[in-house]
Amino acid sequence: MSFFAGEPDRLAQFRAGDRDVLSDVYRHYVGPLSRVLRQGFSVTTPERVLHVPGLSSLHEIECAGQEVFLRAFQPKARLGYDGVRSFGNYLFRIARNFRIDEFRRRGLVVSGIPVEDLNVPDAILPVDQQLVSNELDAMIKAFLSIVPERDRRYMGLRFEGGLAQTDAAAELGLTRIQGRRIEARMKLGLLSYLRERGYRGGRS
Repeated sequence: MSFFAGEPDRLAQFRAGDRDVLSDVYRHYVGPLSRVLRQGFSVTTPERVLHVPGLSSLHEIECAGQEVFLRAFQPKARLGYDGVRSFGNYLFRIARNFRIDEFRRRGLVVSGIPVEDLNVPDAILPVDQQLVSNELDAMIKAFLSIVPERDRRYMGLRFEGGLAQTDAAAELGLTRIQGRRIEARMKLGLLSYLRERGYRGGRS
């Protein structure tokens, strides 16, 4: 069901750019969006299903997520949302297009096909997690099991609970600066942990 289903006033406020409603939308969808950006996408074409790989770095996921929300909150995008379709799918479509734009900019390929040659339809599917995503999930859980409890709780609030830095820090009685330091330390620690164990995001 859409976040705006049966809420015409909320939809009108969203289209008008009401800050409180935009904040509600952000908090509601930042967690699912982060998971989708980490998993990657399957793009269905008439010939086959193509894999757009996910992001492995927490920093990359956060930066990409911010860019997706910026695009979704632009006036043209707000007015283009009808309030009937799932807003999650609408947001994920924006995320997919953002990732494909990144590939085009870098001259990369998706599953062996130059991105410039892709005719991308509207359909979007999360990538099957049985391979790369499951491996990454297991390694992240293992990493979180060895870090201090406060750091683990903070990261859970940020990336599973979908809270902003200020809100996650406040939940633990911390300042935003303290929260940012935890986040920076955890990101570096996770990257080091993954590299030490040979994780390459499914790439050989």
